[in-house]
Amino acid sequence: MVLLREDGIIETASAIGLAIATLGAGVASAVRGPRLPFLLAGLIGLVELMDETSFGARIFGFQPPPLFGGGELDGFHDLMILAYRLLGDLSPGLGWLWVGLIFAASAGIILIALRQIRKVAEGGGSWLAEHALVFLHVGFVGLAQAIDVATSSKALSAVEEVLEFDAALLLLFYLVQQASRQHSWGNDIEVHESVRP
Repeated sequence: MVLLREDGIIETASAIGLAIATLGAGVASAVRGPRLPFLLAGLIGLVELMDETSFGARIFGFQPPPLFGGGELDGFHDLMILAYRLLGDLSPGLGWLWVGLIFAASAGIILIALRQIRKVAEGGGSWLAEHALVFLHVGFVGLAQAIDVATSSKALSAVEEVLEFDAALLLLFYLVQQASRQHSWGNDIEVHESVRP
């Protein structure tokens, strides 16, 4: 299916979303002043954009180096695949333990972020709640990587692409949320530094 396959519409939309987040973080820093959330969103967006475009190989057409066990080393996610293969060579159980750890960490991050969002909806909040969207983003990317490492199923590959697209949207929403805030953690740092004698 053109929509969900590798280099399909959803993956292209993910790459475009990450490019917008990266550029948007730069623009927000220029307009609103440098802040940690803008830097964080920009760096995450850039790293994931490079991963989605195979460090530019898909744009410029060069050949990435081969990956141990087959395929190409064309993104950061391939380092997780490499770890899975190396651990699997030692013991198949270690490879699956690696996948389980990725999945458990990602699911845990998502649950923590959702709990923080619920607190905000109930009128509470915390520093963590202000950054829940970026934690959701990381959790979704982690789940996508667990799927990428563990399976070559076309159906699950489609789920991976949808998770990566959702993660790109969450990063964009996080950037918009942080840019629209009047007072941020970055501003707190600047205010405290300016008050010092």
